[in-house]
Amino acid sequence: MVTMNWKSVVKQCRFDCAGMGLFSVANMVFLLALPMLSIVVSLVMISTHVDEHVASGLMGGLGGLASTMACMSALGPASSEESAGHSAMRGLIPVSRTAQVVGRYLFLLVVGLLWALDVVICGGVFIVFGDIADMGWIGTLAAGAFIFALAIILGSVLLACAYRFTFRKMMVASVAVMVGLYAVIALLARLPVDWQWLLLNITDFLTIWWHTALVLAVLCLLAYFGSMLIAIRIYRAKEL
Repeated sequence: MVTMNWKSVVKQCRFDCAGMGLFSVANMVFLLALPMLSIVVSLVMISTHVDEHVASGLMGGLGGLASTMACMSALGPASSEESAGHSAMRGLIPVSRTAQVVGRYLFLLVVGLLWALDVVICGGVFIVFGDIADMGWIGTLAAGAFIFALAIILGSVLLACAYRFTFRKMMVASVAVMVGLYAVIALLARLPVDWQWLLLNITDFLTIWWHTALVLAVLCLLAYFGSMLIAIRIYRAKEL
């Protein structure tokens, strides 16, 4: 039976936060730059009467940036250790390997929450200036929740792979996965008419907000805890 000290988990998370400068002045300035950009866009839109789709497009772009940055930040500790040649030292520090892995997944939660909060703040700016993105607080909170779920799902899978493959191999694999996803989407769009009813039923199912929330929650939990268990198993099986 695996025993784990949760103080060690928190210490590992704090160590990764400090090592990546997550709450450093430079990173906080970068995070605050996005709400400031939202303020500038809001002022320009109000003075020039630009269509509200500009703000909605900006929110979509910020969401994509936030999810990408959350995933890359979660891989930061592993990639920095690998580039510095310190990967083999991880098992030597006086913290159990299980606590190290769980602490790194806790770091992923912190990063995901931070970027999701940034997206919510950007949406809040648009609401304060007259809801120019036509989202409302419910839409803004839903966007933040979606970014958080997406960051956790993708980040969890990538984090588990980081314990098995080198960072370069992971980047090659991620490109292959993206190409494969585009290929699957293209194939789905060309399905015979007899099979298109399946896509329509899935689309109709996801148009109801709580259906989408349920699917994301299940995927998030499966990806997070499933990949964590895989990462623990891989890391504990490695020889020093």
